[in-house]
Amino acid sequence: MRKSVVSIVEGDDAEKMVEEALSLLGGVRSLIRPRSTVVIKPNAGHMGAPETSVNTSPPLVAAVIREIRKAEPRQIILAEAAALGCDTVRCLEISGIKKAAEEAGVDRIIDIKSEKDLIDIPIRDARSALTKVRLPRFLVEAEHLINLPIFKSHCSMVFTCALKNMKGVVQDKVHYEMHQTNLAQAMIDLHSVVKPDLSIADLIRPAEGFGPHATMPVDFGCLAASQDPVALDATVCRMVGLEVDKVPYFAYALDRGLGNFEEKAVTIRGKAIEEVFKPLWLPYLQGFDVWDDYRIDAQGACSSCQGLLGLTMERLKAVGAYEKNKDVTIILGRKKEIPEGIDPRKLVLVGDCLKRHRHKGLFAPGCPPAEPVPFFAVMDRQTAEFVPEVARERDARDAPLFKRHMERLKKEWQRQHDRKSMGVEE
Repeated sequence: MRKSVVSIVEGDDAEKMVEEALSLLGGVRSLIRPRSTVVIKPNAGHMGAPETSVNTSPPLVAAVIREIRKAEPRQIILAEAAALGCDTVRCLEISGIKKAAEEAGVDRIIDIKSEKDLIDIPIRDARSALTKVRLPRFLVEAEHLINLPIFKSHCSMVFTCALKNMKGVVQDKVHYEMHQTNLAQAMIDLHSVVKPDLSIADLIRPAEGFGPHATMPVDFGCLAASQDPVALDATVCRMVGLEVDKVPYFAYALDRGLGNFEEKAVTIRGKAIEEVFKPLWLPYLQGFDVWDDYRIDAQGACSSCQGLLGLTMERLKAVGAYEKNKDVTIILGRKKEIPEGIDPRKLVLVGDCLKRHRHKGLFAPGCPPAEPVPFFAVMDRQTAEFVPEVARERDARDAPLFKRHMERLKKEWQRQHDRKSMGVEE
């Protein structure tokens, strides 16, 4: 079995860190061919300022452009398609990535959503309902694709890093289709036709908490890089204390033969995982016993919908609506039958696994649903529809309340983690 190589570096100077991370993989000139076209794909999916860690660090983007330039490529393109309903150019501007890329000498910045020259790429042996994707020609024809994700918690996938960041190479129509099937499997299906040549994970200030929007940045001071995005994601999980067996898409990636995630199949260069290890607060893994005063049936539900439910319940607490909505029954996961005798105005059905029962209650569609949809269903007591403008307005209104709520939860988690580390029983 051929091992994958992941480099880990630590520091406070992005340019030195990028140079070191790539030198541990053989150096930039061994990774990038001269006179080639290089496409850099950051994470700029949402409108978040640099200090929020919602998007890739601007200094990292600039450092990568400057380092790649040493290999004498023909052109360097920075490309992104922001999240569903978000304006890519605006996200690049607010994140600081556009300015950083321009100052570093990028040749072109492309909004993938605005591209008209698209190529239909079939997905052979698709595991999800995503059987083809439409990709921009410039991306398909580029000699190199470099993936620049930031690590942050994510309600749909527990966390987002190298594998999930590539969802930003498709336009809104395909993005939406991916959420209408098994998202984790669709992500891996996408990787089967558009795999990056190199991924560099931003753990300079990764984000814990209830991401991808309600982030809590943490000073971590690391980068990790690899030509295998699966190995990179698995390594990053180990760096932050996330057990890989709690991440469903690693098994899908193994099934597809897309990379290595088992520790014995990965060679670490540079810093050892133990040297940089710092556990992050990833509350989407906490389970459902903390909401046992609600009637919740999550039997058989995927981690995406479970994470969304966690976000929903904590947002209800943050806005002071938790107690008054205890009369609802929330069901998620595939079910042949739904319990009889429940008032349809008090029954919330989360996710497309329950589509066949949607007439029996308040339906939150999607696989998984968009982040605020289950919350809207509970709060408004009606079948939820995702309208980006309305969602952003409500998110902005609730943001201060949710931030204070997260700070309280983080303090409690830290207290419990410290006691557990010292061997003190609760």
